[in-house]
Amino acid sequence: TPNARRRPAKMLAAVLPDYGAASRLKVQLVDLPRLPLGKLKASEVVVEVYAASVNPTDWKQRKGTLAQLCPLNLPTILGIDLAGKVVRAGEEAAFSEGDEVFGRQTLDRMRELNGSYSEYVIVDSADIYRKPSGVGFEEAAATPHACLAAYAALGHVGRLVDKRRE
Repeated sequence: TPNARRRPAKMLAAVLPDYGAASRLKVQLVDLPRLPLGKLKASEVVVEVYAASVNPTDWKQRKGTLAQLCPLNLPTILGIDLAGKVVRAGEEAAFSEGDEVFGRQTLDRMRELNGSYSEYVIVDSADIYRKPSGVGFEEAAATPHACLAAYAALGHVGRLVDKRRE
């Protein structure tokens, strides 16, 4: 894991300049979020992203389908789901440098900072989990949105939430 104090001020990211087709995404050098990178809130974690997945929310945002509900400040870096290694952690975060993690970047934080289609992302530690050792980074990155969708289906459509209260 690279030393956070010696890291450059730039990172590679897939930037969306305007709503549209996937071909609009351009990989380019961008500033690291919230420079200097060391200024973290107590519960925040900097993750070096090893894998990110594309889910329906990502492509709907890219196309502009969600622009009325959740407008983006363009240009932007999309991406919710991620997996990687912690390179820095706030004093109240339950993670340490080198921990392998997976989780999600919330929509609000993605719009404020950046999404997971980047080399580094600052996430709230409540939104990430330790990656099981037998699971690869790609598989872990594909999990968060799918799990939340399954939980919503079981909880609301399947009335699992109501049954737990009985």
